[in-house]
Amino acid sequence: MKTIGFKFVLLLALQLLGSSVATKDVAEAYFNGLETSEKARYTNWLNTNFGTAYSQHSFLSTASASGSGAAVFWKINGDEINFAIAARATGWLAFGISEAGGMLGSDVVYYETANPDQVVDSYIMENRAAPLRDECQSWNLISKTISDGWIILEVNRKLDTEDHQDHKIVNDAGGFVAPTRLIAAWGDNPSMSYHGTNAARNSVRLFADDSVSVKEALVTKLTNASVGFFDVTENNYQIPATDTTYMYVCKTADEILQEIGVTETPLTLVGAMPVISEETKAYVHHFTVYSQPSCSINTLDRSLIYAWAPGDEGWALPDHVGFPLFEADNRQAISVEIHYNNPDLVPGQMDSSGLRFYYINGERSERAAVLELGDPTVSLYGQQINNGLTQYEFSCPGACSSGVLQQDSVTVLAEYLHMHQTGVRMTNEVIRDNEIVHTSKADVFEFDQQGAFLVQQEPFEVKPGDAFRTSCYYRDGADFGLSSQEEMCVAFVMYYPAKAAGNFPWMCPYGLGIPVCSQELGRFDLEDAQGLDRVFGASNGKCTGTGDGGPTDIPTLSPNVNGTVDDGETSSSVRAGVNTVFFTTLIGTSFLYLTGGL
Repeated sequence: MKTIGFKFVLLLALQLLGSSVATKDVAEAYFNGLETSEKARYTNWLNTNFGTAYSQHSFLSTASASGSGAAVFWKINGDEINFAIAARATGWLAFGISEAGGMLGSDVVYYETANPDQVVDSYIMENRAAPLRDECQSWNLISKTISDGWIILEVNRKLDTEDHQDHKIVNDAGGFVAPTRLIAAWGDNPSMSYHGTNAARNSVRLFADDSVSVKEALVTKLTNASVGFFDVTENNYQIPATDTTYMYVCKTADEILQEIGVTETPLTLVGAMPVISEETKAYVHHFTVYSQPSCSINTLDRSLIYAWAPGDEGWALPDHVGFPLFEADNRQAISVEIHYNNPDLVPGQMDSSGLRFYYINGERSERAAVLELGDPTVSLYGQQINNGLTQYEFSCPGACSSGVLQQDSVTVLAEYLHMHQTGVRMTNEVIRDNEIVHTSKADVFEFDQQGAFLVQQEPFEVKPGDAFRTSCYYRDGADFGLSSQEEMCVAFVMYYPAKAAGNFPWMCPYGLGIPVCSQELGRFDLEDAQGLDRVFGASNGKCTGTGDGGPTDIPTLSPNVNGTVDDGETSSSVRAGVNTVFFTTLIGTSFLYLTGGL
């Protein structure tokens, strides 16, 4: 098999968010910072409703005290989904489906005790102020429990409302489909107000089978598929009592090979799982993993190989596909950069988080690879992006894929879109016969959430002759460069089988002058936000999944503890009937990138 190296290695972060099998015992253990008496209202609701109205659940953790957050339950019935959200609050509760895992770009439904008989369907773009009210109100209020310091909100909507101010809820059960990112916030004022540290997030697979936990299944699969693993983790690092800290840990190839007792290469990467310290997981905001020439902390010659966000359980490649490790001289070390978030300034927290790599000796029948589009070599280095809104559009001609693929198609497993802090939107399009046949997008890009964006989509095919168009949009952009304070525009397309042009991997970068596979660049100053061409947030006049925000009329499955909705008074709201769905919590970001060089 032909060796294919990469200058910029990538390991796409396949956000497999996970937690555990959806049993009642697991749900009872949520809110572990509370006394049993403080959890009584939640426990009573759980005993009445779990297994009947709901069978799936996950916990959305805050970044502050361990054990605080919101419990989320759900059930899918045909083309609709019911959610229940429980949090310690007395005034309001908001729940959202997030594009990237944070507040921006989120589809939000909220409830206020100031308006006790309705919920409000809303959305958030780039502004962190109050959510904007949807033109189409797609959520229905099923029930609410407001008692003993708890709000338990139950709501219903269609999976696909066809409303561009809602996020479509897609089937996320597939192993290479990014999970669904969920958020919640709450407070004690009767109307929605700033939440402070009362904000939580996680990512889940809403459609997954709950017969076995994703983590357990993944461990079994990787253990059977590999000959061993090695870890690159912190070693009892004391998290500073400061709001934000970045910490760096690194291992060389020699150290890793000595640790696992291997003297000969090649090694092939077949999967990876995060190693997150249970006691300090609330403080680990995200981390990024790189391949680089050595463990010099000041090196700029490094390639992203993994991006983790809370709840990510890891990934496993298809049985016949693998990535070679340590083949190139400039990829002889693996580093992990961890972002710690400690808003409560808690001292004395010791962490040993990082990443576990599963490997085999030798190779598999197919090599995976990463096609790099946009400006992966940062040929625009040092060039300043204009103030205001600006679009950079990189076009890779169809002649490139024709020359490289010849008569063969390739399968794209995932796409990973990468900009830095001034990026506000990014797209990557596949164009066939002058028609756009596939678009991946981050409509409201938020670098702080993941540092990178794994698109939620099914695998798809790229054929000879397909062209690519990669567009990055910036607001008051910085100079192009390698640091987080500078800007980049790169789309990493993970695919198999790996292809090469002569002795070089398939690339289509801007600025290198590669025959046939050179990109053209267009730069445009935009007059206003309309020029961003966002799909999410735009009004398309479709309200096919419309609710009125009020109580539903669908049949009752089970009553609350007292046979009524407990908000101090009897409510006319009723519970919706739904069928069983499947779940295991699987969260985060993960994927992979090949470690190689030109």
